[in-house]
Amino acid sequence: MSENATKEDLVTVHVEMRETVDADLGIMELKQKLMLKRRREEEDRKKEVEYKEERRREEEEDRKKEEEYKEERRREEEDRKEEEEYRKKAEERRLERMQELKLARIEAARWKAEKEARIREARHKEVQEARLRVERRGG
Repeated sequence: MSENATKEDLVTVHVEMRETVDADLGIMELKQKLMLKRRREEEDRKKEVEYKEERRREEEEDRKKEEEYKEERRREEEDRKEEEEYRKKAEERRLERMQELKLARIEAARWKAEKEARIREARHKEVQEARLRVERRGG
């Protein structure tokens, strides 16, 4: 602020800044009012910058929280899918074991039936041989 500004100059500056000026104010009061106005404007600018910085920090924090939330949901879904896959594989293994057991039982029954058939066949052969011997002796 110029030291040799006139009252008219100061009034003009106030009017341009859309400030109301009482006609009975002296140069010192006008200078002081102008200094206060500039100080308030500077404080307002600082507050606006602080507000914007705080808002940016909050938005960044919100974004990080959202990303963490999404990552947690993704991991939970991945874990759920892995667990479901594990259950499916366990069920497949159980069914395979049941099928193997069923096939083993069928194989055992077939083997037993074949063994019994061989035994019957051997007995039948023994009976026929015994008849042949009897027929040859007595015949």
